[in-house]
Amino acid sequence: MTIPVLAQEPNRPASDAHVMATHLRGTTGSGGWPAARLKPSADTTPLKLAQATISNTERSRQVLATEQERIRALAADLRTCRREQDTVLGLLQHAREQWTSIAEATENETDELQKSLREERLHTQRLERELVKARNDFEVQARLSREIGAEGREPERRAQSDPRELQQAVEREKDRANRLEQNLTAAHHDLETQSAEVTRQAAEISAKEAAEAQVQASLRQEHDRTKQLEETLATTRIELDNRSQQIAKATEETMQTKRTAENTSAKLKLSLKEEHERADALAQELSLARSKLFAYEAQAAANDDRAEQLKNQLRRECNQSGRDEQELAAARTSIGPWLPAGVSGEGGAGNSPTRELLRTLLLGSPQAPPAQFARELVVTAAEPKAPSPVLRNENAAELVRLIARATGLLRQGDIGAARVVLERAAELGSAPASFALAETYDPSLLAKWGASGTRGDTSKARELYARAAAGGVKEARERFDALGH
Repeated sequence: MTIPVLAQEPNRPASDAHVMATHLRGTTGSGGWPAARLKPSADTTPLKLAQATISNTERSRQVLATEQERIRALAADLRTCRREQDTVLGLLQHAREQWTSIAEATENETDELQKSLREERLHTQRLERELVKARNDFEVQARLSREIGAEGREPERRAQSDPRELQQAVEREKDRANRLEQNLTAAHHDLETQSAEVTRQAAEISAKEAAEAQVQASLRQEHDRTKQLEETLATTRIELDNRSQQIAKATEETMQTKRTAENTSAKLKLSLKEEHERADALAQELSLARSKLFAYEAQAAANDDRAEQLKNQLRRECNQSGRDEQELAAARTSIGPWLPAGVSGEGGAGNSPTRELLRTLLLGSPQAPPAQFARELVVTAAEPKAPSPVLRNENAAELVRLIARATGLLRQGDIGAARVVLERAAELGSAPASFALAETYDPSLLAKWGASGTRGDTSKARELYARAAAGGVKEARERFDALGH
């Protein structure tokens, strides 16, 4: 038995199966008909079962390796997606922080800009009021100048009368005019300075408004980008969930495939063990059948020798019969006057009981054939009359030919045709032929041979076993008793 070796070393079933097939081919040989009995079950030999086991195991291993590769690929994709998710989450967090800082800075800057704008507007309004006041002062100064001019002409008139007083008045007016001119110049300078400051502040306000608009646009872009990142993150999470489900499903399928492969492997090992046991039983049966075949062939060879001896004996008996006829004719002529008239003559003398009596008296009884060969050629124990020696010799040659033909048919696995030939041989009185024919009807032997297309007949097999047992085949009695249970 090689089952334990196969169970311990799963990588060696092909070589063990090859060794078993070689052993089976060696046991069948080239001269035994039991090989034909094993031919119908060739499709279920341990070699093919071992090959099927190897094929199924290899396919299971390939499927398992594929599933493992798929799981590793899915796990790598999952790790990549998780890294991408972490990166996206980091970018999103950074974007949120930037957006928060930008929003806070923008809000603070907007407050400062609004405050500065209010201050500049107040300053501008104050400057406008000062400008209006300066213009009013200028108009007042101009009016005063005109009045002073009018008053200056009045002192001239008076100066004509008082030159010294006029000179003093002129100096006073000059001083006043210089002061007014200085004030006017200072007012113009202040006005220009304030106008430049207002222009500068307006430009700064415009720049701040443009910067604020740019910041608002950046905020909108960051908001859109954040929303897009959130959508991408949601999609990534959905994909991660789907891939996690796929990985779980693939893992479950892999485990199911592994369990199925283990169950299949266990079943195949059990089947292989059963087939090995069956092969051992068939090998034992084959050895027994070969022994029987060799015995049958030896018996057939002995029968051939006996048939040749019988042919020679028949030839001698024919010659002796001719001499007996001559002696009988001479005796008839010598004792003819004493014979009754009813038994004389050529026509009746050849078939009359008197002639047989005379032949017995003169020649004695003819020699009988060997007892063993006569027993082999008997059809049944109850057959009323045995065939003549000449017929037995012819049957012996025919039996040799029929048994050779039946052996060839059994080698080919044609049990139906072999039955026909063996029936003819059994009709000629061969007990071994009856035994072989009974085996073709024995259901238990047909099952062992694997002849699924041939039906057995228990009653027919028992009848043929009984004939074979009556003909001297000892094993036929055991088979007969076995079918009776």
